[in-house]
Amino acid sequence: MIVPLLAVTASVAVWALVYRDLVRHPLDAMALVLYYLALQLLWRPLVLALGLDSPFPTLLFAERDTELLLLRGQAVVVLFLLALWAGARFLTPLVRPASLLFPQPRGPLPARTLVVLAVVLTAAATVATAALWVRYGGPAGLLQASKVDRDIADSRALRSIPLLAALLGVAAFFSVRRAGPQRLLVLGLVVLNGYLSWTWGARDVPVLSAVALLAGGLIFGRTGRRAARRPDGQWLRDPRWRLRFLLVPVLALALAFTLRAARDTVLWGDLAPTIEGQGTVRQVAVATNNTFYDALLLYLDDWPDRFDFTGGADFVDGSVAAAPSLLVGPQDPFVSPAVQLAQTYIDRNNGFPATPVGDWYVNLGHPGVVLGGLLSGLVARAGQFAFRRFLRDPLVWGFSLVFLIRVFPGGVWATSAPKWVAIGLPIIAFTVLVNLFLRRERGDGETSPAHPQPEGAGDARAEPTAPAR
Repeated sequence: MIVPLLAVTASVAVWALVYRDLVRHPLDAMALVLYYLALQLLWRPLVLALGLDSPFPTLLFAERDTELLLLRGQAVVVLFLLALWAGARFLTPLVRPASLLFPQPRGPLPARTLVVLAVVLTAAATVATAALWVRYGGPAGLLQASKVDRDIADSRALRSIPLLAALLGVAAFFSVRRAGPQRLLVLGLVVLNGYLSWTWGARDVPVLSAVALLAGGLIFGRTGRRAARRPDGQWLRDPRWRLRFLLVPVLALALAFTLRAARDTVLWGDLAPTIEGQGTVRQVAVATNNTFYDALLLYLDDWPDRFDFTGGADFVDGSVAAAPSLLVGPQDPFVSPAVQLAQTYIDRNNGFPATPVGDWYVNLGHPGVVLGGLLSGLVARAGQFAFRRFLRDPLVWGFSLVFLIRVFPGGVWATSAPKWVAIGLPIIAFTVLVNLFLRRERGDGETSPAHPQPEGAGDARAEPTAPAR
């Protein structure tokens, strides 16, 4: 146990050095990427090294040397973190082109506009979801079709509507100057969109909305305004800000677990068979999707000894699958590395995601881990640049969460291209339309209504700078 624990400690030290060098604000885009990696690649192996849980699924690790696997796993983690740092540091000439992967609003929208858009898109999301309820026999039927039967692939494009509506609701919540009916209205819209998305079998909208509201309060609320006025520009040194900041992931994971338990109860009357009767640590890990590191260990143990690397085919197939069929013609459904891994060992279609590290390793081995780290560092730095105004604009803050936690969680995956098309592209298209409206408005000689900003948000010490140094 001691040696794996030391290996995890060394990985934590490398992570901390990368964080200190690259992060400009505790909630900027680079920080979001590193937090995700810490949850999957540091916290989970720490739990395993301490003996608080065993790798999941247990039956696949019965004959494996877990301690040796943890050493190999942490070596790959360090390699990926160092490559990510190098990509963020030395690929800066490519940051501006890469920032086109993210939406870049020209300016903040007025509070009234945000409220109206949130109402309109929530209405559209409600109509689309209600139509599916009718088609599948209610919310429970839609859950069954989504998570068990896998029968709603033709409707997945509509899932961006409640997501965008929720983001606009969050932005409106922080843009309305005073607490009152409007704030209650938009808060209700956020909750409604979270529920609508949950009936699709997804927890991303309610969880991301909760994080956007909780952590957004640390930016646009009273605690954030006080921290922004610190002369040293170090938000984490404010004790009240730091305490609330540390509570955000705890509350987010608690919500994710609750939503998973509620979904299982609707589908099976109790927790799913994979976690029913398991210990608390195992239940929380599986229910919150915190076992991706375990899948990475399977890759490290069986590739290339038992199975061949795919030679980059997963990234090629994922990119082709992201392209419209009008351009590339009919094609077979894209099978992600996570699903391929699950099908390799057991008859399961839900998949065993293995973090971006695993996706790159199973394709190109250790050189792939380096390449994936470089590209992930570039993308994270580009996000840091594209979303640099997140301290001033609540909508930009919401966008950063979606892109860095949902589309590029912890870096570039084989599934990032399809996710970018399905989730990111609608948001970018919406942003382009908004930018045209703002340009026309200003071109006509009118000024946009003032948008409330947190005090100190314009302080250069508090706002992340452009990546070039």
